Amino acid sequence: MKQNEKEYREFNKHFPRSISQEIKDYVTNTVLLSSRYVFIKREKGVQFGYCTHCNKRYRTPAPFKHNDLVICVNCGSKCVVKNHGTSRKYLYDSGFVVYYEKSKIDPTHAIIARAFRVSRDYTGDYTQVKTKYIPLAKYLFVAGNPGYAVMHKNHWWNDRWIKSTTVHSVESKSGYFNHFCSIESIRNAVKGTPFQYSTWEQHPQPQCDYVKFFALYSKYPAVEYLTKLGFEHFVQAKLFDKKTYKCINWRGKRINQILRLSTQDIKEVRSIVDRVQPLHLYLYQCSRGDSNGPSMKEIVSFFDTSMYLSDELKIIMKYANLRQIMNYVQRQLEHKNKAYKFLRSVLIDWKDYIKECEELEYDLSNDYYLFPKDLHEAHQRTSKLLVMKANELLDKKILKRVKELKKYFFEHSGFMIRPAESTYELIQEGKKLNHCVGRYADDYANGKTAIFFIRRVDQPADPFFTMELRGDCILQTRGLRNCAMTEEVQKFVNKFERAKLQSKTKQRTFRKVGAI
Repeated sequence: MKQNEKEYREFNKHFPRSISQEIKDYVTNTVLLSSRYVFIKREKGVQFGYCTHCNKRYRTPAPFKHNDLVICVNCGSKCVVKNHGTSRKYLYDSGFVVYYEKSKIDPTHAIIARAFRVSRDYTGDYTQVKTKYIPLAKYLFVAGNPGYAVMHKNHWWNDRWIKSTTVHSVESKSGYFNHFCSIESIRNAVKGTPFQYSTWEQHPQPQCDYVKFFALYSKYPAVEYLTKLGFEHFVQAKLFDKKTYKCINWRGKRINQILRLSTQDIKEVRSIVDRVQPLHLYLYQCSRGDSNGPSMKEIVSFFDTSMYLSDELKIIMKYANLRQIMNYVQRQLEHKNKAYKFLRSVLIDWKDYIKECEELEYDLSNDYYLFPKDLHEAHQRTSKLLVMKANELLDKKILKRVKELKKYFFEHSGFMIRPAESTYELIQEGKKLNHCVGRYADDYANGKTAIFFIRRVDQPADPFFTMELRGDCILQTRGLRNCAMTEEVQKFVNKFERAKLQSKTKQRTFRKVGAI
């Protein structure tokens, strides 16, 4: 805690101890401009008004009415008329403001910003209303090598300042609607500092307070190069946490380092820079080592950046270069079976198909497997094979269990009971009896439970009742549509319990609960 307090004291040295007159004027004349009222009151038939802006009382030149918009005769302000005797229970105006200034201890390399919640409360004596300032956050932006940005938030209810893990707009987190940022204060603060070259004017933000921008520029001066060369939308993507595909080296010193491209490639990119998005640049960078790599214009025309494709493309690009991918996708879109209408659908299915081929241990260096003529059909085929493979693995385990469970085979009074022998049997049992025993296959194969089939001796292949057994305890026995046991089946199960489950030395009580 002492270390945190020491850190805050060092941080706080950059900030003035008081609220300047410039901030107060900005709040009065901009943030709370509409918070000006003339309260009217009649005395002996004469109407008087009190202006909350100039704090003057005067005789009104003409009768004012409640909620009228009038001009104060003393200060010339536009004011809303309020009747002195009308309830002011909810007459409370507030706003949010961010104001920038130069650092007190490093005005040539650092700028600061303070965020306030400001308010005026008219619920009491309207002649004594003062503007209240609650500091919500302080920001410090330092340019240099290394540059950095720090934010401290005010937990004002216990009078503590806490360092924030990220630099962000307090307004966006707190939901203030009446929010302002003094653009003139930014101009004055950045003047004579490296921040004046940061191109902040070209990056308007929804919160309009620019704190995320200055935090980004403090860490990565490359923002300036990118913006001046027309790549401002890459900066916007970084600012608002959109996907950038790691296509920018934000710590680069020169533009070829920043874009990871040769001078010639940069010229090609800049020729259509207004259409180039992060995904396009990422793909262009990936294809530079290919002898037949597509041009930036081809990439921009082919790939729609309104959808995120990086996951699909990364998997596919392990086996094919970008030109091959584009050609193959185009063939699938034009295929006679009309299975695909959109590029994204092809890429998603192709990615899934490749992952299935990997699990099936197909040789994807072979074009026959990597570029099937009909992707839709090939994908359906590998999906079925994968299910079969998964079932084969389960069946191997189930066969081991069947050997262990053979001791429970039992026949009596025209009924028999035996363990399930395969996943196929479990699935068919569930289908015929209309219950969900099929989903027990994995637990059965791995020894977590045991599944038995009760059959009529003269109809051994026809599903009749299904039993779940754990240890020597019967959990449930269910028939068609999860129906309970009939009387004759109950007698058979009781006989099975006595013969196969109960101890010779003492009787056990078995639970019969649940539904399959």
